[in-house]
Amino acid sequence: MLGTTINPTGELSVWNVRDPFLVSAHIIADPGESDALQQAIDNLLSWIHPDLQLFRVAERRVPRKPKKHDMAVDSQPALAVILFLQEEGDEEPIGQLHKSFQRPPWRYHHTEQVHGNFLPYMPGGQDFFTLAQGTPLWAIRPVHYGKEIIRFTIYCSHENFDNIMKLYELILRRRACQKRADFCIFLIYSNVDINIQFSLKRLPKGHIPRPTDSSVLEFRVRDVGQLAPFLPSSCSPISEGRWQTEDPDGNKILLQEEHDPSAIICAVRTGR
Repeated sequence: MLGTTINPTGELSVWNVRDPFLVSAHIIADPGESDALQQAIDNLLSWIHPDLQLFRVAERRVPRKPKKHDMAVDSQPALAVILFLQEEGDEEPIGQLHKSFQRPPWRYHHTEQVHGNFLPYMPGGQDFFTLAQGTPLWAIRPVHYGKEIIRFTIYCSHENFDNIMKLYELILRRRACQKRADFCIFLIYSNVDINIQFSLKRLPKGHIPRPTDSSVLEFRVRDVGQLAPFLPSSCSPISEGRWQTEDPDGNKILLQEEHDPSAIICAVRTGR
């Protein structure tokens, strides 16, 4: 595997755009539910690339106890996955996927108002869905030209956004390719057909991101020893080759150093 650096101009090295698995996700399901959830995700991603296994579903030993959220607090899951798909005249694949979201195991979560001309079945709004409590939000959007996109998004509290962005710049070893006051995008992988992106979204003041305690984002990093001194929270070993820390919003970060120094993994667990 090629190395990766940020040169003085902030441009990406070759390695930065050649590893499609620099960011991937683990979903933790209740007993007996993993097959259905994995199939639902695989069917979704197959419209972009059938061999792009970015999501893996495992099962916990005992069912998850439902958590009650304070209704007085305006909160939402901290992790979302948004797929930008080519719009075609016969409404495939977007039309079919939108219909599949209406069936189990998918569950409607909420709708956000967005700018731009969406398709007739998405009039001015972005529907978000989820597979189970504590797992990411999912959404689809049409693109009229250019590449299709898989985008991982972490919603950040208003006050912690800047510090969280600095943390992921360290983990990803690159600067954001797009940036504004409340949003930034990191290019993770690119080829002639698709882009894989990681983004951070700053929530308005008073809105609280709720860690998704049944999902794990996994980041490949090069050197835990070099990274650890610059982390904002303490980094503690939890087993041989595994370390744990957290980001400013309380999302757990697991660092796993493999025997091969070119294949170190940093897993970000969005939950306590």
